[in-house]
Amino acid sequence: MQRTMAIAIAIAFCAMPALADRDPSRRDRGPSIGEPDADNAFFLEGGGPGLLYSINYERRIETDFGLRIGVSYQSFSASASSGGSTSSASASFVTVPVIASYLGLRSGNHILELGAGGTAIYASGSASGTGIAASGSGMTALGTAIIGYRRQPLDGGFQFRVGLEALMGKGLALSNPDPNAFGVLPWMYLSFGFSL
Repeated sequence: MQRTMAIAIAIAFCAMPALADRDPSRRDRGPSIGEPDADNAFFLEGGGPGLLYSINYERRIETDFGLRIGVSYQSFSASASSGGSTSSASASFVTVPVIASYLGLRSGNHILELGAGGTAIYASGSASGTGIAASGSGMTALGTAIIGYRRQPLDGGFQFRVGLEALMGKGLALSNPDPNAFGVLPWMYLSFGFSL
């Protein structure tokens, strides 16, 4: 599973530049009036498919589509002491969101963003206390669909995004999640970055 995800991410990175400029003379002519010219975007996103946060790169493919990949790392730990014994637990996870977006519904710098994709999650954890220790790790994936507003100047500059998404996968629910049942969890995202 890990090797398959690594291969898919490598293919996506390699394909982005090749798919972006099907007409190499476009840069020589300059963009048509109202046509975007900034093909690359970098942004920091809170929430979203990266769960708590993610650092992202997006490549515009053709005029109306974008393909993005991101990464985030989170780590948590806790410990408690009572009667001379200490118990501790820690967990960490890495998320890699990959999203394809439709950006054709625009008016100047303002865009209605529609997207879908998935997030690969690698999690590991350990716990110890009262003479017992345990650890484990594994991978899973979540699907996602997004709808939101994006402000992105046609010729590059400051980018702002805000919207809603639906995370889809096993163990998701607003209340009483069942780890074996497929569910949908509404989520929000907010991002700041720049395009060039």
